[in-house]
Amino acid sequence: MHIDLPNGDKLIPNGEFADKLGVVVRTLNNYDREGLPFIMIGGLKYRPLKEGMDWITSRIRRRNVRRGPREAKSAVRPDAA
Repeated sequence: MHIDLPNGDKLIPNGEFADKLGVVVRTLNNYDREGLPFIMIGGLKYRPLKEGMDWITSRIRRRNVRRGPREAKSAVRPDAA
């Protein structure tokens, strides 16, 4: 059962959210401690679809790209001429 929210988001059951991500529910439970949003309603855990996906997206890490070789600086000072 989905629950529509006033902000346009939708609450979906925890298991369905896990299926959308392709992970098991236990993984989501580990993410709870790190801040993945959820709410308990009638003893069932629901997650906001858009807000939850935004949280997952914010966790993407990109490695630092190496800079190319530095340009050799001129040994002559411009004001020396």
